Amino acid sequence: MQPSEDFLALLRCPVTASKLTHSGSELRSAEGGHSYPLINGIPWLLPHARNSLLDWGAKLNHFRQVLRAEADSLTREAQRGTPVSQTRLKRMAEAKQAFLDEVSSLVAPIATARVAEKSLYDALRDRAPSTQNLLSYEANLYRDWIWGDEENQQNCDLVMSQLGGDRPDRMLVLGAGSARLAHDLNTALAPALTVATDINPLLLLAADRVFSGEDFSLFEFPAQPRSQDHLAVEQVFRGLPAWPQNLQLAFTDVARPAFAHGAFDLVVTPWLIDIQPHELSRFLTDLNQYLPVGGTWVNFGSLVFNQRRDAFCYTVEEVRGIASDCGFTLGEAVETEMPYLKSPHNAGYRMERVWCWRAQKTADVSAREDAQVLPGWALDTEKPIPAVRYFQDFARQHRVHSELAAEVDGKTSIQAIAGRLARQNKLDRAEALELVRNFFIEIYRQNNPGA
Repeated sequence: MQPSEDFLALLRCPVTASKLTHSGSELRSAEGGHSYPLINGIPWLLPHARNSLLDWGAKLNHFRQVLRAEADSLTREAQRGTPVSQTRLKRMAEAKQAFLDEVSSLVAPIATARVAEKSLYDALRDRAPSTQNLLSYEANLYRDWIWGDEENQQNCDLVMSQLGGDRPDRMLVLGAGSARLAHDLNTALAPALTVATDINPLLLLAADRVFSGEDFSLFEFPAQPRSQDHLAVEQVFRGLPAWPQNLQLAFTDVARPAFAHGAFDLVVTPWLIDIQPHELSRFLTDLNQYLPVGGTWVNFGSLVFNQRRDAFCYTVEEVRGIASDCGFTLGEAVETEMPYLKSPHNAGYRMERVWCWRAQKTADVSAREDAQVLPGWALDTEKPIPAVRYFQDFARQHRVHSELAAEVDGKTSIQAIAGRLARQNKLDRAEALELVRNFFIEIYRQNNPGA
């Protein structure tokens, strides 16, 4: 579905905040020469669009390689397994291959990058992990559109209870995933415009298929299958009879607003504020930009913050104070217990204590001048990487791993390798022997999980 004119009028460049013009299959900024493609008609409004498309394309290619390796491994295990296990292993191998094909078809529009070797991607990915990969929150697809009626209804009811009969004119659901909640709220509230955004292409492209009336299949792999029949369950997603009226999709980063200032009178953040990667005050400063003074923010979800520093893992009382500093006045925070990802094929599921509140924006807070967290040399790949100490420390720390692994030639023993390491680094020989032995044992265990 092509974006509506009303929707396009609200869009802004996430780098310069300038207006965007629709030109063929892309949107172009009035300043800075930035362009943003339309993916199946959905605006790709991530900053530095080409870089982000390449990144997701590389993640897709890596996913393919991993799934092929898993399917091949299961096939080999089936050939030497017991008769009882062979049925399970063959079933899993076939389902993995089908899942690979299904996901590849869904996200084909962003398949623009290639990685030659799985081992190379593994090495680079492990050294520089990102906050989200292609299958992050994949289980939410099945919850949203297959078996999650109980959870979906509770989610919608929570938001509706906070609105108390108010009906927005323009509503934004940030971190909408595969957009079931956005669809349900759009149906219940009938605003002039509902926008559902997410950063993950698998989730939004699945929503696009459903809304476009297209059926498709995906295999679900429960973490704790109830029986052999639940190991790999082919789930059929049914397309809706018509695209939901006034509902639009967009790929965006919540921390880089891609809409006119104050474009929405209601913003909903479901299961988002704890998993987004930024410290809360930074996130709420960005959130402030989406609403006018008097606008409404409704939040629900966990407060188990995904932060490495304990100082940034806030209690609900702290959230209230931080929100006030960022231009929001919170109403009563309601604590509710509800199931999370209660698949009928899984032997277990979580009960979550979630918080839900309504807040009013009471003041404008200036947007951060530069929300870009990446340095210039990472965005402009022709610039030199600065010779800062942390790169040098990293090289020193990991050089020894490479040197040890390179010693393996089918002839040399752990004792001989440890002896050379001890001499070169003036280590105690017994200590060097233990370090080298543990190093190779760890590599062995990583590649032989059953050992």
